Amino acid sequence: MHATKPTTKSTTKPATTSATSRRPHTIPPAPPRGTQLPRSAQTLLAPLVGTGALMAVYLLVRPYGDAGDAGNSVSSAQAFASTGWVVAHLAGMGALASLARLALRMNDLVGSPLTRFARWTGLAGLGAVLPAYGAETIGLHVLGQRALDGDSAALVAAEAIRASAAFTGLLGVGLLLLAVSGVCVAAAWRSWAASVETGVPGRRWHRWAAWPLSIAAALLLPQFFVPPAGRMAFGVVYALAAALWVAAVLATRSAPQTTGVSPSSQATRS
Repeated sequence: MHATKPTTKSTTKPATTSATSRRPHTIPPAPPRGTQLPRSAQTLLAPLVGTGALMAVYLLVRPYGDAGDAGNSVSSAQAFASTGWVVAHLAGMGALASLARLALRMNDLVGSPLTRFARWTGLAGLGAVLPAYGAETIGLHVLGQRALDGDSAALVAAEAIRASAAFTGLLGVGLLLLAVSGVCVAAAWRSWAASVETGVPGRRWHRWAAWPLSIAAALLLPQFFVPPAGRMAFGVVYALAAALWVAAVLATRSAPQTTGVSPSSQATRS
């Protein structure tokens, strides 16, 4: 008989590694340069609320003692020297700044040539009107106080500031540029809003909801030439126009992803 060698089973088990330990840790690749992440129209809310509310404050709080008398009366000095004058004009500057910021946010949302044009015209318009508003806010306020203290030449200087070519030129050109920006933003909103749905099916009102505010922006310069009651009414209408656009933004769902191309060529349904 042949002797058989005892066989021994190996008690060692092959090393095993968990699936998670074998899985390499990868970092998600960065999006291609120039690609914009999906954005929401909610970014328009802050500038819309700001421009509407502050414009109403500006035209309702502003003292109108200087209206219709060429700035030569005691009532003009009292209006210039009042705290309401400074508060109102600061609110007016904030309203115009929010209007320009609206163009920036619309360009972030759409990223088309039209919105880029609106962004630059809005910024240029704001840069032009701010020095003129600053002269009214601070300069006329100080001159009004001097006039109340008995300086008879102060009101003459105040009127000279308003009649200067620099003041009227900056104010006029700046407001016209802001009006152009507002019209371009409204046109861009209509194209963008047509590419998304609203929370209430069948409604298309949100597409034109930006036009009332753009018309109000175009009337920013003419409203300087109407009586105080008309200017106060304009402030209320301006705020209501902004509120209509706010309602449209809230009724609009998030936008589809954009890559800086016109929404008409990349529109998708949510």
